[in-house]
Amino acid sequence: MKFVALSSSVASLLFFSAIAFGQNGTVAGTVKFAGAPPTQKPFAVPASFAVCGKEKTLDRLVVGKDGGVANAVIYIEGLKKKSPAAAPPTIVANQKDCHYEPHVLVVADGDAFTVLNSDATFHNVHGYFDADHSTAFNLAQPNKGLKTVQHVKKPGMYLLRCDIHPWMNAYVFVAGDGYATVSDADGKFTLSNVPAGTYKLVMWHEGATSKVAEGRAVFADATQQTQQITVAADKPVTADFTLK
Repeated sequence: MKFVALSSSVASLLFFSAIAFGQNGTVAGTVKFAGAPPTQKPFAVPASFAVCGKEKTLDRLVVGKDGGVANAVIYIEGLKKKSPAAAPPTIVANQKDCHYEPHVLVVADGDAFTVLNSDATFHNVHGYFDADHSTAFNLAQPNKGLKTVQHVKKPGMYLLRCDIHPWMNAYVFVAGDGYATVSDADGKFTLSNVPAGTYKLVMWHEGATSKVAEGRAVFADATQQTQQITVAADKPVTADFTLK
């Protein structure tokens, strides 16, 4: 019994020492879809937009290997980096073949991302702050190769739509120098260099289903899940999520 009590004390000492000395850990996991995913019908492109092809996928739910779900945003609520990146990486929302690539972006550091038009057609990028659907920015990009660096006023989720091509949508999550990432093609994610401590981990996904109504793509509401995690120095934490 004395050995157990001593082990518990040592474990606590090591954990709080890790916090004091700023040692970091890793959070990793997988987002999966339970069961058979719903069929996502492609959007039939009107003849007036022939330059864009005959049909487009809506990328609402992308399920990969072993049911892994791509394009889920994972972040730690309320935790900011003590030393944000001096030169944040360039994050690009590319309009290619009348389609946003990638479909979901995460801006972990800073408040800006680049919008690129890779098409020989006019795009108009309408950005909405997703929390209240208010307009955050409105960018006309008439020419191929046009790049615009877009800054946002506050962290959060932003929905991108094209006012010209009604099937085009994407999401940009601005973490405000926080800890955030997006799941890969197999649903896997990793958050590195997380300070030791107990936090709320959030998984956001835009919603599994979509349909076409009155010539526009109509989507289901987004879904969000949370779980409490405890990060210790140099010890990976596993956190998995399941969509239904």
